[in-house]
Amino acid sequence: MNFLLHRHLAARDLGTAAGAGAMLPDLWRMADRRVRPAPGRAAEPGGDAVLLGIAHHVEADRWFHGDAVFTEGEREAAELLRAARLSAPRSTMFAHVLWELCLDGALLRREGLPGVLASLRAGLAEARAGADARAADLHHFGRVTRTPAERDAFDRRLGRILDELARGPWIDGYQTGAGIAARIQGVRAAVGLAPMDHDDAARFAGVADDLLERAPAAVERILARRPRFDAAPGTATAPR
Repeated sequence: MNFLLHRHLAARDLGTAAGAGAMLPDLWRMADRRVRPAPGRAAEPGGDAVLLGIAHHVEADRWFHGDAVFTEGEREAAELLRAARLSAPRSTMFAHVLWELCLDGALLRREGLPGVLASLRAGLAEARAGADARAADLHHFGRVTRTPAERDAFDRRLGRILDELARGPWIDGYQTGAGIAARIQGVRAAVGLAPMDHDDAARFAGVADDLLERAPAAVERILARRPRFDAAPGTATAPR
């Protein structure tokens, strides 16, 4: 599940600051691939909302990646990418992230960009008052040996990511196939792969547009059928 759906679900269940916290694991990895939630770390019910959001993220991903709403969507994305016959190497490896971005795009179309941005910005303002830095310490920097320079670099990168996220164009691009193809170009660059050429990018955008039309039903399933998670990890209740 990509960070926008994580934010939406956690904000719905636990409030806007928890929604911002639920985005952090994905955004941390963009800033530094080694920073991720600590295994088995529980958040206390009624405690720090950002930490509760991170715990919500971990539990939501555990459910999502084992459910057909993800596995079937990823399979369909891979089949469409193979059928598109892209010349760019390793194109089908992006089926996972492609499907997740299309789910975020369908969520944005459902909720409307202005409302999502307003809630996202409110949550980030709460989190950036210091809770985001404390969360990074508790989950990574306080338990893994890193240099001060590495921590400074992480903080700078994460700050730029949060600033750009709050502006709006980044997530607005998830609503169109062309926008998603542009985001995938960035992912390819981040993992050291050459960019798609113009023709490949157009074919990829066509696949994304196709998936965007199929994604709303999956989003409705996620919103209606997934377990509603309590504040602490490991306490998922039955679907409502």
